Amino acid sequence: MEQIKPGTKLHEILSWVQDMGASDLHLQENKAARYRVDGQLKMLSAENLPPLTREQMLSLLGENFSQACTDRIAAETEVDLSLQMGPTRWRANFSKQQARQSCSFRIVPKHTLRLKDLRLPETLRDVLRLPRGLVLLTGPTGQGKSTTVRALVQEINETQALRIITIEDPIEYIFEDALSQFEQREVGIDTATFADGIRNAMRQDPNVIFVGEIRDRESIFTAMQAAETGHLVFTTLHADSSAQAVGRIREYYPASEQDNISVMLSRNLNMIVCQRLIPDVHNERVPCVEVLKRDRTVQQAIEQNELNRLTEIIEMCNHQGMHSFDQYLAELMAAGVISEATAKTYAANPHRLEMLIAGYQSSPGILLPEKR
Repeated sequence: MEQIKPGTKLHEILSWVQDMGASDLHLQENKAARYRVDGQLKMLSAENLPPLTREQMLSLLGENFSQACTDRIAAETEVDLSLQMGPTRWRANFSKQQARQSCSFRIVPKHTLRLKDLRLPETLRDVLRLPRGLVLLTGPTGQGKSTTVRALVQEINETQALRIITIEDPIEYIFEDALSQFEQREVGIDTATFADGIRNAMRQDPNVIFVGEIRDRESIFTAMQAAETGHLVFTTLHADSSAQAVGRIREYYPASEQDNISVMLSRNLNMIVCQRLIPDVHNERVPCVEVLKRDRTVQQAIEQNELNRLTEIIEMCNHQGMHSFDQYLAELMAAGVISEATAKTYAANPHRLEMLIAGYQSSPGILLPEKR
C-alpha cells in the first residue's frame, strides 16, 4: 500500500479535503480541482490550488509513491490504489481523459458503522441470520453501497463467531477481529482475479465471503457457486432496481446460457438491496432503499425471467420486509425525514408516489427502526 507522506503537497491537499468534511477530491490536468461535500460537487479556487499540469500532477504523486507506482500511473490508462495517510485510508483511481491525466481520491471512513448509525431499515438485519445464499447491494457509484456492506459485515463480526474472507480491488476497509476472524485479500496482490479469489476462498473454511464487485460472468458464476455450496456471499453491482440487477446478471451470459443462470440465481439469491442517497430536510444525505427478499413468488419470477413482476411483488410484500423505492420515499416523507418535493424528485414512478402520498398510512417499525 502506498503512503501519503507528511509535509508533501498531496498530504496538504488531502488534509484540507478532510477538514472540509468532503468525501471526494477530483484532479484533472490543466483544469480546476473539484471536491464533493454531502453529495454536492464544488470547485476548489485557484488561490487554494491552481490547475495542475501533467508534470505537476506526476510530481505531486512522485513525492509520495514509489517510482514503479508513478511509472504505472503515467503509462497505464487506469489504475486503482489504496492509500494510507496517517490513520486515514483513501481509495484512489488514476485515469486518462482525452489523453490527459485525471485523479480521483475518496476517503474511507475509519469509524465502525452499524445499520442503526446509517439509518437503514431493520429488515436488513434478517439476512445476517441466514447460513448461506447471495446478497446483492446495488446502486449507482457513490451511493453508499460499500458502507452498507461494511455495516452488515461488522454486525456479523460483533455478534457471531464466524470466519469472514473479503476479496476487494483495492481493499477499502480494514476490519478488526471481534467475535469473527477476518482474512482480507486484494486483487492483483493477494489473488489474480475476483473469480480466483472466490474459488480459493471456498477452500479456506469461510462462513462469509465478501466480493467487492462482480464485474464479469466468471466472478458471477463463482459467487453463485460459493452461495450454493453453503456460504453467505455479499457483493455489489451497479443497477438501479432489483429487476435491473437480475437482468444485468443475465446479460453477462450468451442467450443460450441465460435460462440456466436464472435458475441458479433463483435458488441462491437471498436479498437485493438497491440504495440511493437523497437529501433530507437538514440537507444531509439519507439512504433510500428498495429491498427484495427471496420467497417462492420471487423465485418463480426470476426462474421464468418475468422480471417485470418483481416491483409488484415487492410492493405487495411489506409484511415480509420488502418495499420499493417509492414506498420508502413515502415512509421517509411521512416521518418528516425528507420533504414532499424531494420525494417527488427522486420517485421511480411519480404517479405511484402521488397515490401513496394521498392514502399513505405508515407501518411503524417496518421501515424506520429509529421511530419505534
